[in-house]
Amino acid sequence: MKKILLGICALGLFASCDPSKDSVGVPAPISESELAAGFTYTQTDEAGSPSSTGNFFEYTAPRVVTIYRLNNSGGQIILAKGSSAGSFILKPTRGSDPNQTFYVQSREFDGSVVTAAYNVTVEVPGDLTTEMKIACSDNGTKKWTWDGSVHASGAVWGNIGYTPGEDWTSGYWWGCPAEELTGQLQHSDTGVATGEEDSRAYMIFSEEGTITTYDAGGNQIRKGAFEIQDYNNGEKIVVNDVPWKVGTLHTDAGTILWPFEINWKDKGHTATPTDFDIVKLTAEKLQLTYAAPGTGSWTEATYWCFKSNSDLGGMLAGYDEAGKSWTWDPTITGAVWGNMGYCGGAGADVGISGNGQWWGVTSTEEFNGQLQHTDTGTNIGDGDLDAYMTFAEGQITSFDATGKQIRKGSFELVPVTDNEWKVADMKTDAGSILWPFQINWKDNGYPACPTIFEVVYLTGDKLTLVYPDGGDFSSNGGWGEASFWHFKAK
Repeated sequence: MKKILLGICALGLFASCDPSKDSVGVPAPISESELAAGFTYTQTDEAGSPSSTGNFFEYTAPRVVTIYRLNNSGGQIILAKGSSAGSFILKPTRGSDPNQTFYVQSREFDGSVVTAAYNVTVEVPGDLTTEMKIACSDNGTKKWTWDGSVHASGAVWGNIGYTPGEDWTSGYWWGCPAEELTGQLQHSDTGVATGEEDSRAYMIFSEEGTITTYDAGGNQIRKGAFEIQDYNNGEKIVVNDVPWKVGTLHTDAGTILWPFEINWKDKGHTATPTDFDIVKLTAEKLQLTYAAPGTGSWTEATYWCFKSNSDLGGMLAGYDEAGKSWTWDPTITGAVWGNMGYCGGAGADVGISGNGQWWGVTSTEEFNGQLQHTDTGTNIGDGDLDAYMTFAEGQITSFDATGKQIRKGSFELVPVTDNEWKVADMKTDAGSILWPFQINWKDNGYPACPTIFEVVYLTGDKLTLVYPDGGDFSSNGGWGEASFWHFKAK
């Protein structure tokens, strides 16, 4: 009798596993053709008007789906996920084919994956927006790492009072250097260190709209999408009656380095915000804060500090057609042009402290006393501390103190990696920069105007160039005579 009952139970058990008779109602898997037939979309422009080449899509699907496209390396760029209806944006990178393919993928209850493909024509950006150039560089990718220079404590993450004034750092409460983030794992959503708790950890912003984070060894930690919203040429948006942010960084949850709101558990929030206030965005600085919508002044908020030194072109020439202007900088040692020992070592020390300097010009009057170093014997206007030059679209244009053009030439910035002395070589037409003369060239039988300068120091505010006598770059460290130029952003 027991055997019969067991057989009946087993029979009933097997019967209950028949999906066609399951009382729970689990949907049967669908085919690719069924997914394709059930998926519909409307293509529009940014204003929401129907457009056959628009980059904006509203969709409905017969299942919860993930929508993605493939990048140039074949990797998936997620456009939308986790819903059977919604919207997504398909903006290919510059120079891409306007004929694009996106994919709709459904993961079925039996574990199978069904994918349908759709070919569409979209607008291809002719150029990056200003904010994307700053975030990703004009080359399309940019490296950002932790910045411990913002506060004396070396903090890169911590809390502030929200909207204390236009300067967010005036609300500083507490902060943590990158290496001490391992002591703050109670704020992470896993409690496990990932490698981002290191000043050498970094993240790559890509024009494809992705952020990829890495540990100090270059091992990928996470990846997600991002978008910069509400940016208006750097003009600040008022929050709580304070000019506060220049835009919003919208990301997938948990995308940036150490993406955790401080004390989120106490507030009943999720660990990883998706909309950050961008309180500073320049060629070399990215500073973010987060407070929940509606947070009042001086209520707790979280901050993040990042820096980049990889975007040399952006630091030198800016991000628009007008370019960026530079003038003489007497703040280093007082001297703006002169001679130095070709000292070697850290070239940044030349730009920061004037290391190696022998002698230099400190005023317009002193420039007028050094006309023997020019190729004409006259001061045409660049030997004036108020003269300036503009770098824009591969051209250098120099102006006297009144704004009158005095010379013009082309330039190319060639980055140099893994070199303690310099960060780049700047190639120019002869006589393009301000006072473009190597010192004592007549005595040595050299041409007056170099065409290759070593960029030993470059930030968004400072530029120092060096040229060894006769272009003898191999003599670096030998303390032979060299010329230097100190400039600052105008």
